[in-house]
Amino acid sequence: MSDPVSLPNGDASSGPSRLREDAVLFQVTEKTLQRLLGWIRRGLTWATVGYVVGLCLLLLSLEWWGERFWLFSVVLYAPIQTCLLPLLVLTPACLLFRRKLVWGHLFAAIVLIFGYMTFRWHFVPPIRGSEVKAITFNYGESNRAQFMSFLEAEKPDLLLLQDARGRGADFVTKIPGMYASDLDQFAFLSKFPIEKAAIVSEVEAEGQPVAARYEVEIGGRVIAIYSVHLPTPRSQLSRFLGGRRILGDLVGHGKRAPAYGNYREWVQARIQLAQALAKVLAEEKLPMIVGGDFNTPDHGYIYHLFAGEMTDAFPHAGRGWGLSFPGSTHNPISFFGPWLRIDYFFAGHGWHVTECRPEPGQKSQHKAVMARFEPQPLS
Repeated sequence: MSDPVSLPNGDASSGPSRLREDAVLFQVTEKTLQRLLGWIRRGLTWATVGYVVGLCLLLLSLEWWGERFWLFSVVLYAPIQTCLLPLLVLTPACLLFRRKLVWGHLFAAIVLIFGYMTFRWHFVPPIRGSEVKAITFNYGESNRAQFMSFLEAEKPDLLLLQDARGRGADFVTKIPGMYASDLDQFAFLSKFPIEKAAIVSEVEAEGQPVAARYEVEIGGRVIAIYSVHLPTPRSQLSRFLGGRRILGDLVGHGKRAPAYGNYREWVQARIQLAQALAKVLAEEKLPMIVGGDFNTPDHGYIYHLFAGEMTDAFPHAGRGWGLSFPGSTHNPISFFGPWLRIDYFFAGHGWHVTECRPEPGQKSQHKAVMARFEPQPLS
């Protein structure tokens, strides 16, 4: 019988030693992975907190500071949905490593889409005999067929047209039984006799009027109607952005920019113009309805100059978001539709708003806006 083959001294324990070494290596690797995972989770937590807090601060700043900081005035005109783009990266990462943080993302999206963008869902009461229905529209950038279809369906008592020089007389032939007035770019039609019509001479922009005032008698009392068209910001935004189409369909379509020294000077001039118009409206003694293309988003300092003194019809009695500009777009962020509300009706003292909505369809650059007003007892 042959003798058993003896192994070298070191080989007898090589199995257990290797297992111990593998175990130690596994523990080191596991600790490294846990540490890395902890860093990722902490990073995602801080990123989520930073995003949510930063978004809320931005929205509050846009709402209440607005044009008083020139850079915010640019952001006000951009699709606010852009602020949700970081979630395209942050949310999938959190779903993999920290799912609870997705609730923070959902909170931010709800605040932006349903809070900041002023989603409304009001009950629409039946029409009462004492109500007045009005439509405002920037006629210069319109789909005429879509607008006429909307006009025929609504049959307003008052029609305020901007950028519609000389169109009042034309519309009288299309809408029998209406009185008409043409003042500069403003056309006004009314089922009630127009007792007075005048340009608001106290407020001008680059030598051009920005509002017209009318008086009509409704239900035995005289009321004031203001049609407003503040200057478009397009040329200035395009000039500021160097002609780049960063804001998609918003810039690059306006007239040549007036000769302001810089964009900040233009913003200051716009604030002063809005303050002057707001002062005129605040001093009106008659029951008042104001409508038109304000070319101002429904957030920011300029907007609150008007909304602080009058009732914005859409938040008070609208449904949805009430977006009116720009109509049909090439912007996927806004789902190829409008992203701004810049066409308004405001109710002064003596009126209660019962309904407000933009025209359906997206073929017009500006959408017409309809509102119903119910007279209220004067205090």
